[in-house]
Amino acid sequence: MPKIIAMFKFRDDKPYEECREHWNVVHSEVVARSLPECRRYVQNVAVRVRSQKWDYDGVAELWFDDMDAIRRSFDGPLADDLRADEHNFADMGSSTWMIVNENEVISGAGSQGGTA
Repeated sequence: MPKIIAMFKFRDDKPYEECREHWNVVHSEVVARSLPECRRYVQNVAVRVRSQKWDYDGVAELWFDDMDAIRRSFDGPLADDLRADEHNFADMGSSTWMIVNENEVISGAGSQGGTA
């Protein structure tokens, strides 16, 4: 199942909290409305720490059944609303995305290791 990974910085000309709130609340509704073939949507918000300056403020993951579903979704007129709304919170010049196939390596609670 292919998915889109989109990485972006929030806009510098708006407060961080305003951009994050728009992405978390408003944009998630736009995604649900604009991409009816999207099977799963996850927002990953970068944790702000003093010792690290991340390249991106957020990473979005969007799952689709197949490449045709991605093409239909982003070639259609509903995707125009999605693209327009991205400008409300993201610095599109610093954003990037790619289509990937997930390779799950560790699943669940993980291994306990060793013997008792």
